[in-house]
Amino acid sequence: MYFELLGTLRVQRDGERVDLGGLRQQRLLVMLLLNVNKVVGADRLLEAMWDGEPPVTARRQLHNAVAALRRSFGAAKHLVVKDGPGYRITADPQNVDAHRFTALVASASAAAAAGRTTFAVEHLEAALALWNGPALSGLQSSVFEIAAARLEENRLTATERLIGLRLDGGEASALVPQLGELVSRHPLREETRKLLMLALHRCGRTADALNAYEQGRRMLRDELGVDPGASIRELYERILRDDPPKRRPEPAPGRSFLPYDTAHFTGRAEELRFLAGSRPAGTALSILAVDGMAGVGKTTLAVRLAHQLAHRYPEGHLYIDLHGHTAGQTPLEPGAALERLLLDFGLPPARIPRDARQRAARWRAEVAERRVLVVLDNALDARQVRPLLPGTGKAQVIITSRRRLTGLDGVTSRSLDVFPAPDAAALFTRIAGPERTAGRPDAVAEIVALCGNLPLAITIAACRFHNRPAWTLDDLALRLRDRGRRLAELGLEDRSVAARFEVSYERLTAEQRRLFRALGAFAGEEFDAADAALLLSRPVPEAERLLEELFDAHVLRQRTAGRYHFHALVREHARAKGEEPEALLTTFGRTTLPSVGALECSLG
Repeated sequence: MYFELLGTLRVQRDGERVDLGGLRQQRLLVMLLLNVNKVVGADRLLEAMWDGEPPVTARRQLHNAVAALRRSFGAAKHLVVKDGPGYRITADPQNVDAHRFTALVASASAAAAAGRTTFAVEHLEAALALWNGPALSGLQSSVFEIAAARLEENRLTATERLIGLRLDGGEASALVPQLGELVSRHPLREETRKLLMLALHRCGRTADALNAYEQGRRMLRDELGVDPGASIRELYERILRDDPPKRRPEPAPGRSFLPYDTAHFTGRAEELRFLAGSRPAGTALSILAVDGMAGVGKTTLAVRLAHQLAHRYPEGHLYIDLHGHTAGQTPLEPGAALERLLLDFGLPPARIPRDARQRAARWRAEVAERRVLVVLDNALDARQVRPLLPGTGKAQVIITSRRRLTGLDGVTSRSLDVFPAPDAAALFTRIAGPERTAGRPDAVAEIVALCGNLPLAITIAACRFHNRPAWTLDDLALRLRDRGRRLAELGLEDRSVAARFEVSYERLTAEQRRLFRALGAFAGEEFDAADAALLLSRPVPEAERLLEELFDAHVLRQRTAGRYHFHALVREHARAKGEEPEALLTTFGRTTLPSVGALECSLG
């Protein structure tokens, strides 16, 4: 589905316009779309739907409006979901014109900063072409008036940036009429007036440029009692001296979109040596895959590896988060991912095919014989990744995923485990500060062990400790010893071990989830297919299949073939997700109890 907010609200499904019903459903939808993939509280929705004056029956009517909106979506009704205290619409931001506009403008800004003027102009033109009228037309609500004003401001800023780039590209006289109209609509906006002055001067109309400044100066003095700003005064003086700003030069080729390489990177020397030295001979494409459980440091390793290899690939370094395991985000469809890769690679939006297969073919053609590095981070599975792979051996692809990508051929893969104890202690010390950990290796060792040697857990614990000068190492250890609150302690702002585990759980099938919960209540540290079969009342081969699927998803671990166990923190999560006692009694009641301890554990 495609959603339009930049003008009159419109929704299209398979090219057909969707009838959204009355004004309240429209206001509800717009509020959700402005906050796509985020939970919007019921109170905010009510304020928007009734313009700040909801009736007594508003909450019931909200439920009715949500139901009506879902019906209008037809087969896509699952996009609108109840989530905690409010509702959320799950959609690719590229399918919402307002968010697509923002992404194109951001891409243009990055290109302009790198000196890629042509690329930036094409993206700004594509962004402004998304508008079909004043933003959020017809919604008649003060809530949306504020949002519309913000969108219109962004539109005007993007227009100014586009005109500025076109001026840098040598245009002048053709831009004067457009700038004159903009100045008449926004007479007190100095950035627009500066562009008009510059355009007039560059096409030989210096007197008109100076007159435009004088008109603005008088208007500011008469209406606001202030003088023009320093920037426009400087331009005025430079025009008087016939010394206007010079055009910006075109850039050197090759752009990098890699995230920053963290200064706290620790360990993984052997993994880096193995991956950096693994390149197939001949024309085969080099694909490096890093998999592992949530929080084990896959992205951190992939980014470090990408920076180490970047010098080998001077024609571009691309990065994309595929949102395979991102809280509140739907995994990117291959077609949407291909569009972003093509845009970042420099292809104008107008030349990107609409069909996903055609996009894949165009992507392979664009990167053929090019030495580029592509990082596909946070992949869901092989199906999502396969269309994104270049077709020639000059490129280098690095993939991260929580699943073993056994469906991809020709991949050099490495599964990450948690840190060994020395690296775990080194990471904690590096973040917490050596001065606060000096002389207490025993306390540091206990803390990282309570974190299960998991890099994310250690990082969060160390950051919290670093930012709480009153805490001692013993204070932190005391908090982490409490098994019931350990996962809650391992959260900081937008990073949380429990939240990462929850996404892994959500990506499981219903029968995998059931086994996960049942194993969390199991008494033994290790278990096998016979134990799982007993818990599920299923044949042993079926139970073994489910165990292997959980192992491939890095939810379970193995020391020996056929025997499985949880990471300590994952087990805490499994216990928290455990079935209700009645359900467990029903499950255990069908067969012989696995152990008295298991039942006691499951019941509390």
